[in-house]
Amino acid sequence: MKNFVIVVLVACAFPLGAAAEDIVMPRMLKDIGKGQWRMEFLENSRAKPGQKMPVMTMCTDNLLKQAEERRAAAKSESRCKQRLVKDGADEAIVESTCPERKITTTIRRESANVVTAEMTSAGERPTHMKMRYTRLGACREGQSTVSFDKDSEQCQKIRASVAKMDPAKTCAKAGDKQQCESMMQQQIARAKAMCE
Repeated sequence: MKNFVIVVLVACAFPLGAAAEDIVMPRMLKDIGKGQWRMEFLENSRAKPGQKMPVMTMCTDNLLKQAEERRAAAKSESRCKQRLVKDGADEAIVESTCPERKITTTIRRESANVVTAEMTSAGERPTHMKMRYTRLGACREGQSTVSFDKDSEQCQKIRASVAKMDPAKTCAKAGDKQQCESMMQQQIARAKAMCE
């Protein structure tokens, strides 16, 4: 799940490694609007040959709310420095320089409802990814921040993983059994919501 969160952050064109209060937000992204966005990987240097990359839907309302919560809760200073290389109406380039890598993200508006983002990371674990986002409309009530098609390979894996989760068994020896079980139930609910 941790790697999935990293993929979502990359997919959203937010440079990694920065504290939430240091995230640079190009005006183009501010103007795009909230709602549901379908995200497709067009290129991914980390994908294995023939590997099909997941298509996901993101609710940017939730994503922006979570970013704001992280910003309010952030306590440490960022080890990364960010700057806007370009901040145009139809194209933005964000550069993030961290001790272990440099990330350049280029975001282009293709049309009113389509945006592409290309991310290149140099340094530790070089990566190149390109994604296309298509606006689908408003988020649904109670929609997960990230969701997959209910019949997708990702949802099959999520359902299999959830089926193996047993809060009572896992938390049997926990110091605070009730809190442990509650946290696991929340994890299960979030995982299920990704495939509804």
